[in-house]
Amino acid sequence: MGEIKQRDYVFDTFRGLCMWCIPISHFTRMAGHFSHDSVSGVIYITINIFVMQAFMFLSGYFSKKPEKSRQIAFKIFLWPYILSIFFFYGVRTLLWGHANLYFDQPPFAMWFMFALFLYKLFQKNYIKVPHFFAITFVLYLVAGCIPFLTEYLSLGRLVSYFSFFFLGYYCNAEHIAKIKCLKKWQSLVLGIVLVGISIYLAYGLTGIPVEWYLLRRPGAEIGVVWYVDILMRFVLFVLGCAWLVLMFNILPGKDNYLAYVGRNTMPVYIFHLVVRQWIKKHGITMGFFALPQAGSPLYLLLILGLASLCVVVFSSKPVSKFYDFVVDGLYDIFMWVINHIVLVIFGAVEKVLVLAGLGTVDWLCRQKTAAEQKVED
Repeated sequence: MGEIKQRDYVFDTFRGLCMWCIPISHFTRMAGHFSHDSVSGVIYITINIFVMQAFMFLSGYFSKKPEKSRQIAFKIFLWPYILSIFFFYGVRTLLWGHANLYFDQPPFAMWFMFALFLYKLFQKNYIKVPHFFAITFVLYLVAGCIPFLTEYLSLGRLVSYFSFFFLGYYCNAEHIAKIKCLKKWQSLVLGIVLVGISIYLAYGLTGIPVEWYLLRRPGAEIGVVWYVDILMRFVLFVLGCAWLVLMFNILPGKDNYLAYVGRNTMPVYIFHLVVRQWIKKHGITMGFFALPQAGSPLYLLLILGLASLCVVVFSSKPVSKFYDFVVDGLYDIFMWVINHIVLVIFGAVEKVLVLAGLGTVDWLCRQKTAAEQKVED
């Protein structure tokens, strides 16, 4: 009899760590004492150097079946994205008294879900293109120089993070085993070097705004010269890969709490954004006490503590079950309406058109022609 393959929890742990970092990053920026050349700047830059890159890499790694990826793309990624548009519209309205309903600009951090939907929907097609990773990498390097790669439909991020998704897709278990070859002292040295680089980027390279590390807009819009943008993107790619190597070498492969969080990321991802909006309006202290001095241990502990509280609460079983119940329940209702009402209506219309000697395409063409003639008249 064959041996039962033991699950490697390093991937869940890695995802859980990344999820823990997301609210830390957001709260660091919103806490009230943020500046580029500070400890907060070091934390923010470090997280944005590798966390979303790691999320994309892990998503690509577990997308080895393109046909299955296409089948689940709508339910797993686009459906929560659609719900989030209305959900966060309600949140903004309640907090601020007004809000705009956008469908072409993903709310808050939901660009990630929209990007994964597109990556997985068309994966079956683009993996057949020769040298496609090289194409995505070149596009990544020059994305900051292309004016229309902005926050509209998250085009800037769609292009900028695609190469990490594709890198994960091409990576297999043997590659991971080779990556996990560093000795403890080597991992320690690599970690010190990477943290040192983050410190330099925060304190010594203030000419690159922290906004740039999000890779969501052209460099020219935030004052970064095109050749510096390309060079820094290359540096960022190398740093992102180095952080991946470090994490795979230091994170445990056994089940643990971070691995549990990594299996319940979506509620944390969604609900911590509500807290982020609350902090934006009321401050991180909620008015209960004065904001601690910038860079003080109490100030940093406040950020870390609130972020950790969000992770613990929103990844808990009651919240996770509630999230699944709402999202899956609404999906089932939506599909029932599509299958039992919308398709039935369209089927009836199709039959009427057939009886009249028309096909749906013919009828639509006639409607289009009539509309064009009306405009001309």
